[in-house]
Amino acid sequence: MSRRTRTARAIALVASSALLLVGCGTSTGSSADNTSLTGTVRILANITPALTKQYYQGLVAPFVKSHPGVTVTIESPSGKDVQSTLQQELASGSTPDVVASNLDPVVAPQMTPFPDADWVKATPLADNNKVDGKVWQVATGAQIQSLVFYNQDAFQKAGITVPPASLTDFTADLVKLKAAGYVPLQTAGEWVTGAQFAMMANPALLGKSPDWYLQRNDGKVKFAGSAYETYLKAYADWIAQGLVPKESLGQKYQDSIDSFSGGKSGMYVMGNWLVATVDKTPPSFKVGVFPTPTVDGSAPKQLSGAAQPYSILKASKNQALDLALVQYLVSDKDAVTTSLKSEGNFRSGFSYPGSELNTAVGQILDKSPGAVNGTSGQGVNSGFGNELNTVVQSLYTGQNAAQATAALDSWWDANGDR
Repeated sequence: MSRRTRTARAIALVASSALLLVGCGTSTGSSADNTSLTGTVRILANITPALTKQYYQGLVAPFVKSHPGVTVTIESPSGKDVQSTLQQELASGSTPDVVASNLDPVVAPQMTPFPDADWVKATPLADNNKVDGKVWQVATGAQIQSLVFYNQDAFQKAGITVPPASLTDFTADLVKLKAAGYVPLQTAGEWVTGAQFAMMANPALLGKSPDWYLQRNDGKVKFAGSAYETYLKAYADWIAQGLVPKESLGQKYQDSIDSFSGGKSGMYVMGNWLVATVDKTPPSFKVGVFPTPTVDGSAPKQLSGAAQPYSILKASKNQALDLALVQYLVSDKDAVTTSLKSEGNFRSGFSYPGSELNTAVGQILDKSPGAVNGTSGQGVNSGFGNELNTVVQSLYTGQNAAQATAALDSWWDANGDR
């Protein structure tokens, strides 16, 4: 393994260099070093196979050790996810102090704006994380998400010698994998269905028109006739041909990981965070990775997103302590490096040892012509990610692509900022 710096080159708002940097981040001073702070911080955290309670506890441990009067508790979502849990807690009046998760901007008014400080500006995608000109969540790193992980043994058995680049070739290879006895494309219910679709379709939707959602708000474009309709048609065809399991909606996210890692599936669309899971428990086969397919086979821009972000609740009575802890988590060299490594994320100026698969993802990043910001980008209406998930899942229950596309347009017309 070589020591590689994970740059967010493809994340256009973070950096523009195509090189993998070799610098290291530095710890910052200020309130993060104030040992006089005391109190308890409740963190409502996004718990995943990689981001366990133990992970978060280890992440905050050095801060707690250097602040003897501080206690940090990590809480799992009680609802289906962090967003729904937070909404429940806001309604009940029993809110956490800090949230460690991506949140819908609808809750931004409940969050404390971060100061106009250098450490805030230095966080990835800081300019994107603004509502009414204020940064309300700060990210530790950046993710790339338009990736297809594949079983190299399955490809060999199916006679696939080169990873597909176009949507047509991708479909043809799914057919070959089915004939070879594999689940061609692994997916799941919960949030996975819509997220995978966005990872594939958003580079095409936004690649040439980064302001597409703003145009949709102005009524200049529609989902009908867009790249979304093209990918919805392809997805409906995969379902019809049995290239994705019809029982997928009954599977959980972890089930889909287990199916892929167990060697049952040929391909799996997921973000770079899957690398850490694969590296932690390597499957019996070699895992490869390639960019999600485009209609014409050209290199796609990478769907990007804020990785391991933090927000502070206005209702918290420990604002100074909350701010010091968050600053530590997104600025301290060791804390940031640990965070990046946990999911294979990226940040200019920080480096960590990378596995062969991690290196392959980095090479895709280097070759990518840019980045797009998907369902949380500029002009996206609150709740669209959930609606997209519902619409994609409707393909499994009888809707065709035209009906699904029309549903997206109807939802946007009812919820858009016109």
